[in-house]
Amino acid sequence: RCFSSVLSACGMAAVWQQVLAVDARYNAYRTPTFPQFRTQYIRRRSQLLRENAKCGFEPGLRRQYLRLRSQLLALRYGPLSEQSSFRASSVRSSRTTLDRMEDFEEDPRAQGARGHRRSVSRGSYQLQAQMNRAVYDERPPGSLVPTSVAEASRAMAGDTTLSENYAFAGMHHIFDQHVDSAVPRLQFANDDKHLLACCSLDGTLSIMTLSPPPASVKVTLKGHGGPVTDFAWSLSNDIIVSTSLDGTLRIWNTEDGRCIREVRDPESSELLCCTFQPMNNNLTVVGNSKHHLQVVNISTGKKVKGGSSKLTGRVLSLSFDAPGRILWAGDDRGSIFSFLFDMATGKLTKAKRLVVSEGSSICSISARSWISREARDPSLLVNACVNKLLLYRVVDNEGTLQLKRSFPIQHGSQLVHSIFCPLMSFRQGACVVTGSEDGCVYFFDVERNTKAIVNKLQGHGGPVLDVSFNCDESLLASADSTGMVIIWRREQK
Repeated sequence: RCFSSVLSACGMAAVWQQVLAVDARYNAYRTPTFPQFRTQYIRRRSQLLRENAKCGFEPGLRRQYLRLRSQLLALRYGPLSEQSSFRASSVRSSRTTLDRMEDFEEDPRAQGARGHRRSVSRGSYQLQAQMNRAVYDERPPGSLVPTSVAEASRAMAGDTTLSENYAFAGMHHIFDQHVDSAVPRLQFANDDKHLLACCSLDGTLSIMTLSPPPASVKVTLKGHGGPVTDFAWSLSNDIIVSTSLDGTLRIWNTEDGRCIREVRDPESSELLCCTFQPMNNNLTVVGNSKHHLQVVNISTGKKVKGGSSKLTGRVLSLSFDAPGRILWAGDDRGSIFSFLFDMATGKLTKAKRLVVSEGSSICSISARSWISREARDPSLLVNACVNKLLLYRVVDNEGTLQLKRSFPIQHGSQLVHSIFCPLMSFRQGACVVTGSEDGCVYFFDVERNTKAIVNKLQGHGGPVLDVSFNCDESLLASADSTGMVIIWRREQK
């Protein structure tokens, strides 16, 4: 009984720490002309939360307060970037235990027969989709802004157009350390303006820093015996995991470039893609050339029992939803599968399958709960080799997809990727960015029915394979099949 009481107290303390994390994320918005008040406010909040944590309130009430507090702050100040949300609702370290994940479960009734919490909370996507649909149904045809609240948010942004918001033009820097070998993936570090990494078919990865100038390669990660196909930053940016055609998953220390661990595929198959579980960076999902998905514990280097499944083709792309409860995987046969992820055990359960186009590779999948305040559908952005960028609506808690929009691009054979813009704030319209085989970077407004292209960047000498924003959208990075990485800066008005 004493041990249970200690565990309960620790769990409740974790809830109050999450409340403080939510308040801290929005602190910059409070009294912009009185920064000293913001410091006093957050200190006083910390003191009050510590005192209240000793009062023994019922666990359900604490979690309900956390949800309501988050909703009210989002309504007042606008949603922050999803990357920021991931880090604040997770722990600061990338090493999160499975037991700790149970603190994030909202509904105590969502427990399975053996006491494990189910991976998807009660009707979460269905409820969110219904609420979002009600907002959409109320707006006039062709209207970009569905509510008076969003109208006010647009006024706060100065009523600028999406073209003005995404007026990237000048080249900030060009990296060519991987020239003559394609750079299939690149990504800015989480919540960071100036730290960027990329992988190359030359068998190495680079971590680059853009500040202080001049921009430079901070460290090169060497050790793979074949082309590097994919990588992912941990939430705290202290670790990178990478996959390679040499059949290994490697875990790297980002400070000194040291390889911490090498995990060999038991089937000796080529590893093609990887992603961290967003709420538990101790777990990584890996896709291989023999059609298999596998959840790997990077602390032990072992497979998670029940964390494997098989697709119809080579696994090329992976993406979790924000809570980490649904995983989508795409293969080279044109199918997207959704899986339910059990937070307590790491088990994968196959849910739905969508055939986008038979025989067309699904090169890129990106999930987003909201695209912007004007486009509130849970959505999936997909690159398939059908000369179109596809935007799907997520319609239920099993990851079922419904096509919402498509945008024409040149994409027939290369592994081209796309992204949602990271900030979800006071703005007009909603933007996505993609590479293309014609060597250009395209910006599309997903809410615009005609002339959806709002910007087009030219400068690459080959197909653009990947794009990445930094956390405040002041810089955009793009990489191509010739090994060139270009950093674009936002045009100053």
